[in-house]
Amino acid sequence: MPLGYDFSALRSTLGSRNFAVFTAGNAVSLIGTWVQRVAVGWVTWDLTHSAAWLGAVSMAEFAPVILLAPITGVMTDRFDRRKIAVLGQILATLQAAILAGFTISGHITPLLILFLQIAAGVIQPVIQTARLALVPTLVPRENAGHAVAVTSLCFNSARIIGPALSGILIAAVGAGYSFAFNAASYLFVIGALSSLKMPPHLPLIKQHASLLHGIWADFGEGWRYTFTHPTLKWVIPTAATACVLTWPVADLLAGIADHEYGRSVGGLAAFTSAQGFGAICGALFLAQRKGGGDIDLIFGRAVLLNGICVAIFAVTKNFWLAVPLFALNGVFMVMSGAGSQTVIHTHVVEHMRGRTLSIWYMVTRAALAVGGLLMGTASSLFGFTKPIFVAGVVTACVGSVVIWRRPKDPPLITD
Repeated sequence: MPLGYDFSALRSTLGSRNFAVFTAGNAVSLIGTWVQRVAVGWVTWDLTHSAAWLGAVSMAEFAPVILLAPITGVMTDRFDRRKIAVLGQILATLQAAILAGFTISGHITPLLILFLQIAAGVIQPVIQTARLALVPTLVPRENAGHAVAVTSLCFNSARIIGPALSGILIAAVGAGYSFAFNAASYLFVIGALSSLKMPPHLPLIKQHASLLHGIWADFGEGWRYTFTHPTLKWVIPTAATACVLTWPVADLLAGIADHEYGRSVGGLAAFTSAQGFGAICGALFLAQRKGGGDIDLIFGRAVLLNGICVAIFAVTKNFWLAVPLFALNGVFMVMSGAGSQTVIHTHVVEHMRGRTLSIWYMVTRAALAVGGLLMGTASSLFGFTKPIFVAGVVTACVGSVVIWRRPKDPPLITD
């Protein structure tokens, strides 16, 4: 794995006025998103004391993504991505404000939370597919990978800051104000998106018998393009493998810390903090790395090393060795996730960008849900060690195959 750092590449990426403005607004909004995510779980538990309700609320936000992401990908290629992103952020502001109003007034109920989380699940594909397609257009093409890495860095920093801030707000003034904070945070990214200086959007225009037929045709075209492309056809399934097998280990940390190491909440905090620190390091590596032509190899190696770290973590019974191992897992997890996005941005043609990224988003989100259920069930039946070890070994094998069989001379983008 090349270890060179190039601060000039990072400065050049952030030196793009559009990207710098977007990143500043998006960073605040991402913190708000994590603040609300923690508060939703807290309020649900406080009202119900039911793990089933927690699962239902989580699934309510997730399920619409599977159905809508491919459609929002088509819309992203057909219409102005910035306007779609702004619309999605406005709707998300309203959702958070309604949640805040009901909670602060004392009228919130589990059913209301469920309905509002379904609304959030409908809104998120609109925001995410537009954002995924928009980010690389804010910088020169050679800096697209660095832009993805900086966005990942913001996300993982928010993953640490947001829950801590949410805990402070819940303790000091109540969970309702966590939702209010998130509603206010969206105003920053809406302002940033509205102030971008971009050329007029050139939509993909096609003649079809009906709008529905046109959407369906574009959807099918996106799938055919993605899974017949010599590079993209293996990138998304490889990323999905890691999402199913190794990424859900983070969801098992509470049980691992308590059952395997007898560390309870302190152990959970140590593992979570270590993974967050590693994730930030991984994003910094991608943001500052030299060159851009080796991203396919970096992605494959990250998947391989992610699997190796998880396999060793599974069989390690020394807590002080397990914590840094999980930090390394955080490094390679982010490098494989952000790396897969960068590979897509490097190889996809512009008029397919939205659809290909929506497929990546849908497949990886679905894989995370399936993986969480699979790994949780397997760990309940066989204990933590065996399923996690097997997951790590299989992921490492997939990474090895990718490194060996990936196209050595992928086709260049021509548009």
